[in-house]
Amino acid sequence: KNMKNKKKILILGSNSLIGNSLIGKLNKKYTIFTTYHIKKINKNDLKIDLLDVKTLEDAFAVSKPDIVINLCGVYKNLDYCEKNKKFVMDINGKALKIISKISNQYNSFLIGFSSDFVFDGKSGNYKEDDQVSPINYYGKTKAMGEKNIQENANDYCIIRASMIYGKNQLRNTLADMILNKVRLGEELKIINDQFMTPTHLENFTKMLTEIIEMKYKGIIHLAGPERMSRYDFAKKLVSLSNFKDTFLLPVSYNEFDFSKKMPKDSSLNTEKAISLLLNGPEKVENSLKKYLKDIL
Repeated sequence: KNMKNKKKILILGSNSLIGNSLIGKLNKKYTIFTTYHIKKINKNDLKIDLLDVKTLEDAFAVSKPDIVINLCGVYKNLDYCEKNKKFVMDINGKALKIISKISNQYNSFLIGFSSDFVFDGKSGNYKEDDQVSPINYYGKTKAMGEKNIQENANDYCIIRASMIYGKNQLRNTLADMILNKVRLGEELKIINDQFMTPTHLENFTKMLTEIIEMKYKGIIHLAGPERMSRYDFAKKLVSLSNFKDTFLLPVSYNEFDFSKKMPKDSSLNTEKAISLLLNGPEKVENSLKKYLKDIL
C-alpha cells in the first residue's frame, strides 16, 4: 500500500505509557502524528497544550487525522488531583469538549481514555452501561471527560482501562514495584481487600489496535478478565518468579489514608471485549509470564 492510502492517526499524549507501546503496533499500517507538551522526543512531534486551543487546532490542521487518540491526562495520585482541582478538570474533563468539536470538523473518529475510577466501587464487575458515580476528584474529572465526548463528538469510542502494568521505559508500574521490593528481600505491605482488573500493557495495546481497526463505537472496557486485589496480584506475580513471597504482608485498605478515596471494587466487566476481539482480555497468569520474560 502506498502512503496516500494510509489512514492518518493523531495521538495526543503519544509520549505516555500507552502511547509508547501503541505506536509500535500502528506505525506500519497508519501514518502517525505524535505530539509533545514540554519535551520534544521525535523530530516531527507537534507541540500541543490542552489549555491552548490554538495548539490543538494547529495539530489537527497539520495532520488532518482520520482517527484521533487522546492519551493526555493528569493523574500522579489521588491527593494531587484533590489539591489541583482546576488544572486536573481542565485537562481530564473540559479539554475533551474542545477535542471533540475539532475532531468533528475533520470528521475524525475520536478515541478517549477513561478509567475504572468513574465507578463508586460498591458493587464491582461494572458493565459499560452502568451508571458512573465517582467518589474521588480524579474520577469526577474522568467522568466529565466521558460526558463531554458523548455530548459533543459525532464519532467516538470511550475506552475504560484498569490498573495497567508492564515493562516500559517511562515509569515503574505496580508489577515493577512489587518485584523490586521482593528482589531486595524487603517486606511489602499490600492491600488485600480492594479489587480491580489488572491489565497487561501489551494485551491492552493489542486490544486497542483491534478497536481502532474496527472503529468500534460507544464505550468498551479493555482490561484483564480477572477481578483481584493488589495482594492477589502480587502473590501470583511472585509465585511465577523465582523469588519467595514471604515478604508480602496482606493489609486492609483502612490502614492507608490514600486508599479510603479509592473505590472498594472497581473491577471492570470485560464480556463485551471477550466476545468482540481476537486478542481479547488475557488471563493474568499468561500476561505475568510474558512480563517476567521481558524483565528477568
